[in-house]
Amino acid sequence: MKLDQYIQAKLKAARQYMRAQKLDGLLVTNNIDQLYLTGFFFYADEAVFLIHAKGIEAVTRNLYVESFAKYAPYIHVFGNDENRVAAMIACVKKLGLKRVGFDAAKEMYPSGALLRKNGFVETGSIFSKLRESKNAQELKQMRASNRLAYMTYEYIRPRIKTGMQECEVAAEMERFMRIHGAKTTSFFTIVAFGENTANPHHETGTRKLKDNEAILLDFGCVYNNYCSDMTRSWWHGKKEPAEYTKIWKIVDTARKTGIKTAKIGVTGQAVDAAARGVIAKAGYGEYFTHRTGHGVGLDIHEEPCNDPTCTHKLEEGNITSVEPGIYLPDKYGVRLEDLIVVTQTGAKIITKK
Repeated sequence: MKLDQYIQAKLKAARQYMRAQKLDGLLVTNNIDQLYLTGFFFYADEAVFLIHAKGIEAVTRNLYVESFAKYAPYIHVFGNDENRVAAMIACVKKLGLKRVGFDAAKEMYPSGALLRKNGFVETGSIFSKLRESKNAQELKQMRASNRLAYMTYEYIRPRIKTGMQECEVAAEMERFMRIHGAKTTSFFTIVAFGENTANPHHETGTRKLKDNEAILLDFGCVYNNYCSDMTRSWWHGKKEPAEYTKIWKIVDTARKTGIKTAKIGVTGQAVDAAARGVIAKAGYGEYFTHRTGHGVGLDIHEEPCNDPTCTHKLEEGNITSVEPGIYLPDKYGVRLEDLIVVTQTGAKIITKK
């Protein structure tokens, strides 16, 4: 069977890593890494993969064996409903593999202890690294997911009326995303009204919208396995305070500055400093209380990040958020967030139609 070119490239990179680490096998136990390799979704702990020189083995729950084997005929699939890590250890021994690695950072303690006891080797997070730069297929999926999120924003904004509850707005947004093909939301949808907008991670509740107060929406969906993430803030009513207008413009300038700074070879630290500097210069530095951004892909939070400690240099194909904010306690807050992809000619916004 001829493999999809993108799967071939991922497996080639994994085997190059194996050779560099002098491994004759590599376990893949994280379900999102498994999704990255195959496009087939397992919940956590439902499968264990083994990549080796001659092929790929996979042990999964018996109920998945037939469907997964049909989906991925290039993988030898067998079932186990008791202990899949132990079953794969037995498979490794049967194949005669001597030095097999596993990603210790993504392993639960009991499984990790069992693997160490049986001589498996702790390795780095090679698939997390590979997932940082999106290929053409992934970028297409990311654009589609973010297009749906933007459509949701366009749909919901004119429908938000005085007296609506935060949870009512969130439910209508999520309904719209689902009927347009989303599997689920990227995270718990944040709808904040009034003073709740001053809490960066407000939990959507039953508060009702009043005339003349702030609105903040932070949301995204999972579409064709890939996540979207965007935030919009605005004033509901005709009596917008001068201070709100001022901080909105400052945050928008910080957002644009962060995006302009994001280029190949620039660190996430530098992107954060550029956006944060705009807000600090305007006198609101203490009210920007989180990092400027994070990577997004199959997971809503991936590497690389745009934060004060990130020395990772951006590479072509990296997708990150740029989401500066100003939050005035007990009053209101503003956050504006777009996702960008790093290209040869700079950052391109993918939060759009």
